[in-house]
Amino acid sequence: MSFLSNFWDLLNSPADEALDRIYHGRSRQWVAQFAPPERAPKLIAAQQVPIEPNKHYITVTAQKTVLPYDRVLLKRFYGVVHSTIIVQDDNGEPRSLTTFSGLDPGLAAIDNRAGEKLVQGPRTLLESAPFRGSAVGATIALLAVEAADYAKPLLSTLQTMSKIAGVQFFSAGVSLAEPLISGVQALSEVAGGKGTQIAYAGNLPLTAGLFLIASTDTAGFNWSEYGFASDFTLLHNGSPVSDFAYMVVTIEARTTRANWRQIPALRAAESALDAAVKAAGTKIADADSEERKKIEGALLALEWECEKTPELCPEDADRVADLARASILKHIQRASLGLAPQAAVRSVTAGGGGVSHGFSLGDVDLFPRP
Repeated sequence: MSFLSNFWDLLNSPADEALDRIYHGRSRQWVAQFAPPERAPKLIAAQQVPIEPNKHYITVTAQKTVLPYDRVLLKRFYGVVHSTIIVQDDNGEPRSLTTFSGLDPGLAAIDNRAGEKLVQGPRTLLESAPFRGSAVGATIALLAVEAADYAKPLLSTLQTMSKIAGVQFFSAGVSLAEPLISGVQALSEVAGGKGTQIAYAGNLPLTAGLFLIASTDTAGFNWSEYGFASDFTLLHNGSPVSDFAYMVVTIEARTTRANWRQIPALRAAESALDAAVKAAGTKIADADSEERKKIEGALLALEWECEKTPELCPEDADRVADLARASILKHIQRASLGLAPQAAVRSVTAGGGGVSHGFSLGDVDLFPRP
């Protein structure tokens, strides 16, 4: 089995087993729940909408990450965040992958300074991934590790990992996954269970909304006491939470993909179509010309790429193909008009006669006299 297939199986295993295998730590009943929409009335992202296969694109964003553990007694701790999210395709295979790892930017070397409190703002974990299957698997870990446990090679690895953002397309990202996951495994092993470790492993709910992962016991957590500020800060009875670590994740669902031009196969097909149009010039208006036939072939190729790419949901693929065809047809219509007067008529009053005629440089006095 491939690495991704093994990892997908891991995410679909019981949470206790998954956490033990990935993070080498005991699973606790931390909060990992959707926030009721009424607890975030001013946040549109809190609205809950079912995610439907072959219809919706999923965007997952870590809106707020807080690790308040910078000092425990005389020991210094540094915060590290790691997440991996996988979306399977309609054949059940793991295809879309995003990985994100970050560490306190103040940790440039192991020194005598205490680590800064880790607070990170919005970070995209998954962008416009087509939901073509039945599950979205995720691991999210918030780690506070004693500074003395860091080794310089590991620190270098983490700094490299922190520069890698989300992977957008099915065709990319596999090569990044294994070293990132191995890196966080090494981090947990070095930490030896010291400090604070908050981890979630499992399938994300198939509903758009606000998802909270927090290192507080589920049994003592009551949503009637918690809510969110406009910047996604978690509030307890109106005051910002500072006594436990948490991550606020938004899961959004959309029916159209705005960045479709960035899909590698479509970008190449669109470039070929663009080259054919430019090479045809005015012959694009001649339905029998070889240039027009080349344009039609390039357009069909683009439409086929739209239909077969796993990066687009079916209805959205039709929308993109229709946009391309409509654009070409509009250009052909314009070319058919040529430079006829009706294509570029402007009203000009000449000699007070009110005669309307085509635009001419003769109508413009380039050197007006005073």
